[in-house]
Amino acid sequence: MKKSIYALITISLIACESIQFDDPSTLTNDEAIEKIRSLGYVLTTSSVQTTFSTTTNNAGGSHFSILADQSTNTNGSQSWWDFANEPRLRMNNNSAYRGNAAVREVYSNFYQANLDATKVIDMIENKQVTIYDDAGVDRTADCLIGAYYAKGVSQGYLGVIYDRGIIVDEVSLTERAFPNSYKELIENGIRHLDKVLELTEKTPDLKFDFLKGVTISRTDIIKLTNSVAARILSSVARDKAEAEALSEAHWRKVLDYAEKGFTSDFKIITVSGGYYNGLVDVLERPYSTATYVPVDIKIAWLADKTHQTPNYYPEDNAVILQPIESDDKRFYEYFDYLTNFGILMEARGRGLFSNYIRKRWMYPESTLNVEGAVNPYFLAEESRLLRAEAKFWLNDYLAAAAELNASDASRKTKGGLPDVAPEKETLRSTLHYEYAIEIDGAGGTFVPFTFMRRHDLLQGGTLTQFPVPQIQLDLIGEETYTFGGKDYVGEKGIYGELATARDNGWKLSQ
Repeated sequence: MKKSIYALITISLIACESIQFDDPSTLTNDEAIEKIRSLGYVLTTSSVQTTFSTTTNNAGGSHFSILADQSTNTNGSQSWWDFANEPRLRMNNNSAYRGNAAVREVYSNFYQANLDATKVIDMIENKQVTIYDDAGVDRTADCLIGAYYAKGVSQGYLGVIYDRGIIVDEVSLTERAFPNSYKELIENGIRHLDKVLELTEKTPDLKFDFLKGVTISRTDIIKLTNSVAARILSSVARDKAEAEALSEAHWRKVLDYAEKGFTSDFKIITVSGGYYNGLVDVLERPYSTATYVPVDIKIAWLADKTHQTPNYYPEDNAVILQPIESDDKRFYEYFDYLTNFGILMEARGRGLFSNYIRKRWMYPESTLNVEGAVNPYFLAEESRLLRAEAKFWLNDYLAAAAELNASDASRKTKGGLPDVAPEKETLRSTLHYEYAIEIDGAGGTFVPFTFMRRHDLLQGGTLTQFPVPQIQLDLIGEETYTFGGKDYVGEKGIYGELATARDNGWKLSQ
């Protein structure tokens, strides 16, 4: 019998502390299934928890926030400065590089979740194993849904973030290359999420308790699955041309998912040792007299009703920009102005400076990783924006404007903003603004980066996708590759997709 070992993944399939054996690696697959009645429940719990935490991860998520000019930094921690640098640098894909942790962590976490979930599905569908929880209750139907959810999200996210990968849907897979394109990864992930919806329809008594201290209702699982499917499926394109070339059926499918998604914010309360939104936590975390990851000047540039804010901070050390004036009441609720620059260092480029920090999700203890903190996981406004954008790509500008002008839209109820005209570029600008202001870090690891990617709004030289981490390439003897850098604008990937943004974004490259 083969043991549960996968050559392409550098972390183990089963955590020793979870199954309470001195040396679980000595068990074959079948022996583990026979001896550990709760093994399937343990693996489902592991895969779901890993999936949830990685979708709102700090490592990777903060880097995409910087690449989207949502955030700025001159700090060497996690090599944030390298990702914020203007002009853009080519990404270092060396496994010894500190910033490569962002690439490695997201990759390994999602593949680990996928592998754990694959094992559960194999146990149930191929081996007809009944899965019990620690109390001896039959949880087979629940675990099958949890496993398909973890697989759908993890594979979908891998396709959104990386240029290629490997679809692992069989426990006996021996493939050692990365044969699947980002499109194939996303398509396969969506099929798994469709399976979640199919199975949930047949499971009226579903108990989704795989997040520590949290039980998600059946109704919310349906909405969550649809919402995340819309987010993933909308994020295929690496540039505007690719987004425009997607079929009408594609964008109607995005719209269908979004229409069945959340209509109220889905939030998760932190319990001790449980889930918390690591991305929002680091973006808002106080540091000195400012925050660890300040807001980029783009946010003020977008919200300034006088249009006097520059898109690059003045290099003159005597100049400190004054607070902006905005017609959007949300701006004052979500962001704070400071006259100091916190930990931003002039020697590393004053043009990266900012006078604004986030405060929207701040908890009294200044972190979301404490009991009782409220974590945004999927906002209702993102569902609205996905509906509006799908209609935009379907050339139904009146319907797209109606979504944005709805009386219950945040831009109306909280922002007090006027109606948007049903015109193509006005709608694009409004969608960009709403992703930047309303969704920001609450959208998780790659939102709003992927919105900017598919609308040609990224700053020139910004990579549009991560490469497979070097540590994985080394395992199969494949040459290390990477993307990004001002000297590589317009660079294409192996599938003909745009891999490094052209210099036609929201601002031109320095």
